Amino acid sequence: MTDPARLAIAVANLFEKRGYCFETGILGQDTIPPWLLAQPDAYLPVFLRLAEELWRQDTGARFGLRLTPDDRSLTGYRLTGLFHVPASIALLAVDALLERLATDGVLTFEALAREVLRVTA
Repeated sequence: MTDPARLAIAVANLFEKRGYCFETGILGQDTIPPWLLAQPDAYLPVFLRLAEELWRQDTGARFGLRLTPDDRSLTGYRLTGLFHVPASIALLAVDALLERLATDGVLTFEALAREVLRVTA
């Protein structure tokens, strides 16, 4: 199993190394820093679930995500495990997702929400 805290660090580093920024569109909170965005109780479960869907479409396989309901998390879920793929594969899929959703390195709530709706429709 991949440790969610270590995966959070890797995803935050991916955001920083690739130059991605997450704009909120909320006055006074223009962006969310990568270290906060990638926490297991923030947007990491969303990024991994969407990346898993890209991976499933390409390979037919799933990541083996363990998402636990958590009322105190930002999205209502906390990532508590990644089981069926190495962290490197999950990171590649997250990178592909971000490349797909970002415009000039900027990811927005709207782009993320559109992708969530597409995957869950």
